[in-house]
Amino acid sequence: MKAMSLEEVSAATGASLVGEPGDAPVTGVSIDSRTVEPGDLFFALKGKTDGTRYAPDAMRAGAVGVVADRPLDGVPTLVDEDPLACLQRLAKWSLKETGKDGPRIVGITGTVGKTTTKDALAAILRNAGKRAFATAGNFNNEIGLPLTVLAADPKTEYLVLEMGATHAGDITKLCDIALPEVGILTAVSPVHLDSFGSLESLAKAKGELADCLPDSGTLVSPLEVPEAATAPGRTLARRIVFGVESGLLRASEIRDTEDGLHFTVSYEGESVEVRSPVFGTHLVQPLLAAIGGGLALGLSLEECASGVGRIKRTGLRGEIFKLRDGITLYDDSYNASPAAMSAVLRYGAGQAAQREGRLVAVLGSMFELGPQTRAYHHEVGDTAAETGVDLLVCVGEEARWYAESFTGEHLHYPDADSAADGVAAALKPGDYVVIKGSRGVGLETLTRKLRESLPIV
Repeated sequence: MKAMSLEEVSAATGASLVGEPGDAPVTGVSIDSRTVEPGDLFFALKGKTDGTRYAPDAMRAGAVGVVADRPLDGVPTLVDEDPLACLQRLAKWSLKETGKDGPRIVGITGTVGKTTTKDALAAILRNAGKRAFATAGNFNNEIGLPLTVLAADPKTEYLVLEMGATHAGDITKLCDIALPEVGILTAVSPVHLDSFGSLESLAKAKGELADCLPDSGTLVSPLEVPEAATAPGRTLARRIVFGVESGLLRASEIRDTEDGLHFTVSYEGESVEVRSPVFGTHLVQPLLAAIGGGLALGLSLEECASGVGRIKRTGLRGEIFKLRDGITLYDDSYNASPAAMSAVLRYGAGQAAQREGRLVAVLGSMFELGPQTRAYHHEVGDTAAETGVDLLVCVGEEARWYAESFTGEHLHYPDADSAADGVAAALKPGDYVVIKGSRGVGLETLTRKLRESLPIV
């Protein structure tokens, strides 16, 4: 964000300035007093605790003021009945203020693949010499998105924003803050069904991204997606449809190698070889989505393919670790859905077969799947059996349902801590281990303990 006075922030957001402001400008924003840097404006949000409790800590760390729902003694305060809404208005204003000189915005949503797509598109743009700023981690909600917008350097040319949703209307609200000219829908598969109720409702919610695009924009979406997400009439924007072996933008000749994922990408009669450092054929789709985003922004197919080779992966998403005794660990433990679980199992089966070792699957519970939760776990258990998993390790209360449809050797642990020692003891030389589960299971703890007990070569 550009430097602003507290008076300018007040004018931009409508918040009332109470108290005497200092001379220092606002150069950043924060919602966490532990990460405040000099020049930040601290937004005292209400969550499990009242953010105003941490205002003194924020001021001691160098904050120039606080946004709160009431005046604070001895602190320059921007008073707004809803500090979060104030944060969102400031982000929206900052983009509007830049006008035609502002960044081109890409919005990315979907049930799986958002972060990989975001990382890949950012790599494509930077490799092409563009100033690109992308969502950090998974800052993709009503708090994270405005923070991302305001964290961008004023000279940013491209904003690549993840847009998450747990309820209908969420994507629309995010697009109201940062209206994208390019929308990327990565995939629609069962997640958050506790909130949405059905896959169709989920698809409609993700399709809000299409609703918000300007007629001059571009929608990048997969060939296989529920009609509710991209139904005719949702947008007049140009469309780029991607898929494996089919679609306007398509991948073929897909190969997993020791160096990463290789495939041929084709678009409008042109074909280019892609060599990406990520592992797993299930990642072809998000890489295609990113390439589609690059094409929508005017880059060549060659530039997009080259940029994908520069991707820097976010942690816990497809990381490979070589452990002792020839054991290989594929850590994709950041989050999970039935489709993503099955994809990782199929990838692991191929890798284990190449190495002539056992396939060990450490699967955590899958959350937020609604009334069909048990059935979805059974589906993944079926896939584990079909792909030849030699040892299935179930972690978490719901994870025991995997074993109900899996006929092979299996273990069950209530949590990641208790599973770590058992998994380490059960492993054999040459095993290929895949780890995946919902974020709340905390399988990164198990990964860390395995790496400590079986030191990396």
